[in-house]
Amino acid sequence: TAPTISVPQGTVEVPQAARTVPLWGILWAAGAVLCAVGFAVAYWKCYQEFQMSFPVENAFARQWLQEHPLRRTVSIRQSDRIASPLTFGILHPVILMPKKTDWTDEATLQYVLAHELVHIRRFDTATKLLLIAAVCVHWFNPLVWAMYVLANRDLELSCDEAVIRQFGRSTRAAYAMVLIRMEETKSGVAPLCNHFSKTAIEERITAIMKTRKTTLMSLLLAAVLVAGTATAFATSGQTDAAEKQNAASVDRQLGTNVATTEEDETLLSYVDTKDGKTYYSFDGG
Repeated sequence: TAPTISVPQGTVEVPQAARTVPLWGILWAAGAVLCAVGFAVAYWKCYQEFQMSFPVENAFARQWLQEHPLRRTVSIRQSDRIASPLTFGILHPVILMPKKTDWTDEATLQYVLAHELVHIRRFDTATKLLLIAAVCVHWFNPLVWAMYVLANRDLELSCDEAVIRQFGRSTRAAYAMVLIRMEETKSGVAPLCNHFSKTAIEERITAIMKTRKTTLMSLLLAAVLVAGTATAFATSGQTDAAEKQNAASVDRQLGTNVATTEEDETLLSYVDTKDGKTYYSFDGG
């Protein structure tokens, strides 16, 4: 017979499995905490430097703020610790400009401030906070890290497109030149800040020059394409050949309409072997 174990009255026996903490759970928690601490320390260091900035007091900044009111209070400050403009803060957003900013170059300032204002209106800082939370929870998944990098890049590309649509397609070359002039050496990490020129400069310029004018016909054709795709997934009556034929027909129509409303433009770039620098041309050479 099996030996009996007497349990003192008033106590509850806990199974051995319940008292054992899985090793993977400990590793996951440690990794999540380390990621969170790393991001927090990086942001705290940047925030401490940002606190040393001073408010901008000039006629252009005051007029620009009056012309772009928001429910949240937006302020413009300057700092000698940064090389390119950036935005931080959610409830009280701040547009931080380099100390060497030329406040007489109003054309450039309009592009820069408009870009940062798009970040503020879209709550991109909060979006980055959610991305960081996802990275901390799924720190072991390399695809999540790739998602974090690409999502941050997409935020910048989306803001570039919004600025181009605001000022018009004729300003693409001028806006691209602003990006080139404000390209900076990447020093330090600011995980919850939106930098004007932090992402790959050539990719952003290429995307800017490829920005197309949105027409009513292209929107309607896009809606038809989405509706057709949803219908194809919801029903099972169509054959593969019919689906391919319908998709090809819509693609041809979409391409034809875009081509008739756009003029072909080419962005040229090359690396000079003498100085190793990359040069861009917006007028065909």
